[in-house]
Amino acid sequence: MKERATKTSSEWEQWPGRTPEPQPRKRLRALFMPTDAADEVANLLAEHGKELEERSAQIREAVVALEQREERARELHFRVEQVLRDGALELDLRQAELSTRASELDAREAALEQEREKVESRRRELGAVELRAAAAQRREEELERRAAELAELARVLDERGTSPGRSATKPVREDEYVALVSTADRYRLVIREGPPPEPGATVELDDMPHRVVRLTASPLPGDDRSCALLEAEPDSPR
Repeated sequence: MKERATKTSSEWEQWPGRTPEPQPRKRLRALFMPTDAADEVANLLAEHGKELEERSAQIREAVVALEQREERARELHFRVEQVLRDGALELDLRQAELSTRASELDAREAALEQEREKVESRRRELGAVELRAAAAQRREEELERRAAELAELARVLDERGTSPGRSATKPVREDEYVALVSTADRYRLVIREGPPPEPGATVELDDMPHRVVRLTASPLPGDDRSCALLEAEPDSPR
C-alpha cells in the first residue's frame, strides 16, 4: 500500500496543469527566513503578552481583594454569630425573668382576688350586721313603746283595783288568773288556770315563751282574779 501511495503521489505531481511544489527543505527554510509578517507577528505577540501580563496582574489583584473580602466576610459572619449567640442568651435570660415576673403577678392577682373576696364577704357580713342592728333598734324602740303602754295600762288597772267600787279586803282567787298579752297590733285577754305567776317569770302561751312584766288587778268589772301582763320574749316570733 505504501508503494501505491507513492505512485499515486508521483502521478499527482505529474498531473497536467499542476505546479510542482518546492522541496521540503526549501519550504522549511522559507519558514525561518525573516519577513515583515514575522515581525508584525512578533510585535503582536509581544503586545498580547504584555496585555496578558497586565490582565494577569489585575486578576491577581482581584484574587487578593477577593480573598481579603472573604476574610472580612468570615470575620463579619463570626461577629454576627457571636452577636446572635449573645442576643439569644440575653433573650433567654429576659424570657426567664419575664416568666418569673408573670408568675409573681399571677400570684399577686390571686392574692388580690382572695382579699377582694374577703372584703366583699366582710361587706356582706357588715351589711347583715347593720340590718340586724337596725332591726334590733326598731325592736328596742317597739319594746320601749310597749313597756310604756303596759306601764300606763298597769297604772289604769291599779287605779281600778283601788277604786271605791272594789273592796280592798276581797280575797284574790288563786285557781285562775287573767293574762293580758301584748301582740303586734293589739292586746288580748286570756284566762289561764292556776295561780298567777311572779313578775319576771316565763310563761308558755301559744307555744311561745312570754315574760311576766307585772301583776295587777283584773281589768274585768267585779273580777277578783289577778291580771298578769305578758310580753313575748325578744327572740321569739310574734
